[in-house]
Amino acid sequence: MRYQERPDAEGELFGGETSSEQDSLVSRAQNLAPGSLEMRELGEAVARRTRSLIAPAPILELESNKAQRDFDLSQHDLRMLCLIVLDVVIDKMGFGTGATRRDLAVAIGPILRTAEPEIVPERETRILELVLQALLNEKSRRQQFVERYAALDEGVVRWREFAYRLLEETQTPEGDERVYRASSEAINLYTEMLGYNLEDAAEADLAVLKYQSQRGRLDDAIQTARQAQIRAKAYAEKVRLALEVARRDADQAKWSSEILPLMEGALQHIKERLRKEGELRAGLEQRRDQAAPADLTKLNRLLDEIDKSERTNLELHNLLITANDKFREEFARQRLRRTATGLRVSLEPEILLRWIGEEVSFARLAAVPALNLLAGHAVPVPPSLEQLWAKLLAPPVTPEPAEANVTLPDTAALASSPPVFKPEDWLGVRDFLRAELRGSRSLSELLVIAGGRGLSSPAKRLFVLLTMEQFGAADARRQFHVRPSGEPFDSSGFAGDDLFVSPPLP
Repeated sequence: MRYQERPDAEGELFGGETSSEQDSLVSRAQNLAPGSLEMRELGEAVARRTRSLIAPAPILELESNKAQRDFDLSQHDLRMLCLIVLDVVIDKMGFGTGATRRDLAVAIGPILRTAEPEIVPERETRILELVLQALLNEKSRRQQFVERYAALDEGVVRWREFAYRLLEETQTPEGDERVYRASSEAINLYTEMLGYNLEDAAEADLAVLKYQSQRGRLDDAIQTARQAQIRAKAYAEKVRLALEVARRDADQAKWSSEILPLMEGALQHIKERLRKEGELRAGLEQRRDQAAPADLTKLNRLLDEIDKSERTNLELHNLLITANDKFREEFARQRLRRTATGLRVSLEPEILLRWIGEEVSFARLAAVPALNLLAGHAVPVPPSLEQLWAKLLAPPVTPEPAEANVTLPDTAALASSPPVFKPEDWLGVRDFLRAELRGSRSLSELLVIAGGRGLSSPAKRLFVLLTMEQFGAADARRQFHVRPSGEPFDSSGFAGDDLFVSPPLP
């Protein structure tokens, strides 16, 4: 970078006049060569920011035009409701799944009632419908939103179109109901990373999450973990769509040159992410065993968000290790299937037109030019009877299909997960029950005693699960008696209806 001395530098420094950021960008653009790398980087950055401004336009338009509706919406912020709908949809999204209308109604219902206590169910339904129509682009028959914007291309301002969606309504694979799914643009808008590389953003999320959890900033870590698991869903959706497009048109799919490298990179990304999330999980679980009650709930929420991210990555891994076989089957069905047997003779040009030219001799002079004009070629000489029978009786042609040139990706199965509970957890619960369960005691009381005796967090979870199992167990499998107490409890990180636990009858 070159620095140039200016005679009036001191006056600019102390004169109180500062340049705006826009002036800086303009000045920078003026000093860059049109085809330089810096100019291309500037053009890409500005285009990405412009698309970031365009994407929320339908949501902002819905809020700005709410006064033009035929019913009062002044008590509701439609922007907030749109973001809540996107939040619920993204949280419910998986491979082929999404949020139902009931899921959305349950989510925004309490919020609508808080803003408008006297609201009736019909009005709640109407407001939800209004939000969905805006996100689906119902006014344009659910077509893509399209906006024109200016972009710097090789130092020249050119107009481009940005076509995108926010929400889509699809049928579940089972076909039993319709669900809503967020588009990749909506997910990027939600995570404020429109146009960024998802793999890089995921790595950054994990690094920030590890830093925040080590520093004890659990509230910030929960938000980062939620953003990380949403980004995991966005990455899985990107890979799934690429595989789906290739499967639908196997003839045009660049499987070896594009899809296989994508799958290899995705498998490596998943392997690395699961390793880092596993290390983070182990550290958080160890910290949870010694956590104070104030931090215990936050740690459980943080681990739950990491669980969601791991499940998404495992589902994507299962999709990837079977994708190549499914593509081969679809490619064979679309491209390599045997053609139906048929006649070697083409009846219209080889038989019908020739017979017409032969039999209609009185109109031959007019028929031949007319047929040439309609058929696009000259009428040939009709075949002999022997030639006709030879064509009709000839055996069908059986094509020899070529084999698909599809190589298998380098895949490896993930290592099996360790058991949820270790043998020492089972032994600890057994010894605890034998020592303490000598009469009828409440579950909350036993959990307090277990904490005093130093039972680990997994052992306490195992004790609670065994208690719930015994509550509904058949007589042949019942080892101790459990009955409801009718009182709630919230102790040692567990909450719910309290239970009375007593030893088995002699």
